[in-house]
Amino acid sequence: MTGQAVLAAGLLALVGVALGVVVLVGCGSETGEARPVTLQLNWYHEAEFMGYYLAQDKGFFAEEGLAVTIHEGGPPAPPAREAVLSRQAAFAITSFAEQRDLVSQGQDTVAVFSAFQIPPLVIFSLTDTGIVQPADLAGKRVGTTTDYWKRVLEETLTAASVDPASVTTVDVEPHELPLLYQGELDAWLGYAQDEPIRAQVAGHTVRQIFPADFGVGGYEGLIITQQTTVDEQPDLVRRFLRAAQRGWRYAVEHPAEAAEILVDWAGNTLEFQRLAVNAVAPLVDTPQVPLGWIEEARWRQLMGTAYQAEHPGYTMALSPESP
Repeated sequence: MTGQAVLAAGLLALVGVALGVVVLVGCGSETGEARPVTLQLNWYHEAEFMGYYLAQDKGFFAEEGLAVTIHEGGPPAPPAREAVLSRQAAFAITSFAEQRDLVSQGQDTVAVFSAFQIPPLVIFSLTDTGIVQPADLAGKRVGTTTDYWKRVLEETLTAASVDPASVTTVDVEPHELPLLYQGELDAWLGYAQDEPIRAQVAGHTVRQIFPADFGVGGYEGLIITQQTTVDEQPDLVRRFLRAAQRGWRYAVEHPAEAAEILVDWAGNTLEFQRLAVNAVAPLVDTPQVPLGWIEEARWRQLMGTAYQAEHPGYTMALSPESP
C-alpha cells in the first residue's frame, strides 16, 4: 500500500470513529448532553417507587440519554400533580383518584403508566385475632388514620355484604400502631409496603385482607404528564417509560439488590426493605398485562361518569410493551 493510500485509509478510519461517536451521542440529545428530566414523587421515599430508584441507580435512565432528578414528596411539599401542572416537572406520580379529579376539572394531564395493577391497600390484623375475611371484622375495633381509610373500610365491608355499622372504627395517629400489638385494636388499615411490615419487624405475624379482592380501588402509582408533552415530545416520553419499566422489571427480578438500593434511598433496615420489596412485587407484576399497562375497559369502569372519550385521561400509545 502506498503512503497516500495509508493516509487515506487512516483518514477514513478517523471519520468512521467520529461518525460512530456522533451516532452514539445522538441517542441522548442533539447536543450530545443528557436531557434533564424531573420526576416528582407523591410521597416520601419508600418501596412503592422502587422501580424508579433502580432505573436511576442501574443507569437505565442514563442509557436513554436522560439525566433524571427524582424529587421526594409528602408534607410539607405541595401535591405532586402541581409540579406537572406548573411544568416544574415533566412527570409526576399520582393516585388514580387524583387523576380522575384532574380530568373532571378539564386539566391537561394524562396517565402514561400505572405501577400498581393491584392497589396496595390492606386491612391487616395479628394472626391470633382469627380475622381472615371482612365478615370477621363484625364486632371488632379497627384503627383508621384518615377519612380516606374509613371510606376504604366502608366500601370493603359493603362489597362483602357486611354491615359497616357492625364494625367500630377508632381514630388513630400513624405512630399509634402499637395499639394493635397491645390488643387495644383488632385491625388496622394501611399500605402493604408500610404498616404491616412495621408489625412484622416488631416481631408479629399478620394476616391481610386486600380490599381489591372485593372490587375496591384500582390502578395506583400513576405516572402523569401533560398532554402537550405527549403530543410534542413523544420520544422523551417513550425513553422515560422504557427506562422506568426496565427499573421495575429489574426490581422484581432482583429483590435482594432492590432492597439494598431502597435502604440508600429510603433508609430503614435491610430487613424492612426486603419485606417491602416482596410485598410490592406481586402487586405490580401480574401475569395478565405488561408492567405499567392500563386497560381501556378497566380504566373506563374506574372513571365512571368522569370518563370522556375525547380526553380519557390516559394513553398507552407510548408504552414500551403491549399485551
